[in-house]
Amino acid sequence: MLRLDRYTERAEYILPGTGAAASCEIEIRIDPMSGTATRINRARRGRPKQQESASPPEHANGCPFCPGNLESATPTFPKDFYPKGRIREGRAVVFPNMYPLSSLHVVVVFTPEHRLEIQTFTKEEIAEGILASASFIRLASERGRPFHFLGWNHLSQAGASILHPHFQAIAGESPVSSIRECLASSMAYRVREGRCFWEEFLEAEVNSPRYVGRTNGFSWIAPWAPMGACEVIGVSDGQFSSILELETDQVFGLADGISRVLKGYWSMGLRAVTMGVYSLPPRSGEGAFRLHVRIMARSRRIGCDRAFLELYGWEVGLTDFPEEYAAAIRGFF
Repeated sequence: MLRLDRYTERAEYILPGTGAAASCEIEIRIDPMSGTATRINRARRGRPKQQESASPPEHANGCPFCPGNLESATPTFPKDFYPKGRIREGRAVVFPNMYPLSSLHVVVVFTPEHRLEIQTFTKEEIAEGILASASFIRLASERGRPFHFLGWNHLSQAGASILHPHFQAIAGESPVSSIRECLASSMAYRVREGRCFWEEFLEAEVNSPRYVGRTNGFSWIAPWAPMGACEVIGVSDGQFSSILELETDQVFGLADGISRVLKGYWSMGLRAVTMGVYSLPPRSGEGAFRLHVRIMARSRRIGCDRAFLELYGWEVGLTDFPEEYAAAIRGFF
């Protein structure tokens, strides 16, 4: 018998301005054939959306992520999750997403400056964003949600509704579809070939024409079969399965590589990007999995409904239930 499985999660946060507690329900449906997840939250219809055509000063005046607005325009964590309200690391700030796709879904504003040009992001800014994300991931793990996914959509072409540079992270009791499949494939490869795929991948590619370069702790390669335009993958040189296992200098190595890829994209006339970090709980994967990040450039067309969760998480975030739009279309049959 066909199984139509679904479950709900509830995200909780403190509303900006009022200090009142609020919550949001996400329904997660499992595809009966593939096992991949679709996440539905009607509230996401109300997400504010910035237009890239507006000048930076106009953005800054009304942007909820800019320094003059962030404190009053963004929510905070409930005190039983994080008493200080927002997580801070240097200039990076983490707070709950008001339009979540998981019970724990956060925004990570990694620079206070409303800059859109990707070649201007420094390794220090990106590193602070990653370190702040790791602080959230660690807190979520301590509260029974050890699996996590860190992503980035930059500009509307990549699915961003707010243009101010920011990462997003989600945490849950199970991994997103792509990480689950990547882990299964990595473990199957080791059983079949007797070696860790990621070690063999690095050995094979270091002298190939696809090799890009190295930063502290990470090797950067254009994959043989890219998942998107001008994709680059950065793989940990150490036997790390989790972003939480990295020392601070290795986080800066990861950030340095991301920053260099962005500068390369800019030189090629590419302006929008999507990124996903493939990370497991610490000491997971039995040595078969390796922490890695994927970055791709995005189309120049305006607007997009495929972002980091769809492209790198292999899951879909929607606002409409199929039963509802089926009813609307049914009258034409």
